Amino acid sequence: MERDEPIYFDEDELEAASHWYDGQGSMLYAIVSTGALSRGSIRPRHDDGSPMTDEEWMTDLAGRLEWEASRAAREAAKMAKKARGKERKELLDDEDALLRIADKAALRAE
Repeated sequence: MERDEPIYFDEDELEAASHWYDGQGSMLYAIVSTGALSRGSIRPRHDDGSPMTDEEWMTDLAGRLEWEASRAAREAAKMAKKARGKERKELLDDEDALLRIADKAALRAE
């Protein structure tokens, strides 16, 4: 896979992401909306004003997704410690799926 190609997610990962995003600016929301992490239509720029390359752009997006998915996974794990029964299982499933999202993003962000 090329470093600037989209990252695709399975149903379980997208389901978990849908439980944990913080609004339309969220990276988790972005993948729930599209089923993948991909570049948008407005190319970001570096601090010096030069445009990011496609690879730099995907690396930046993946790094932000990795951070957000890892944070959500930690929160799911924390909540699971206090939960019981079906709720606990659902939280642990979310934690697992969010960690997979973070792992996929981390591979691209390297």
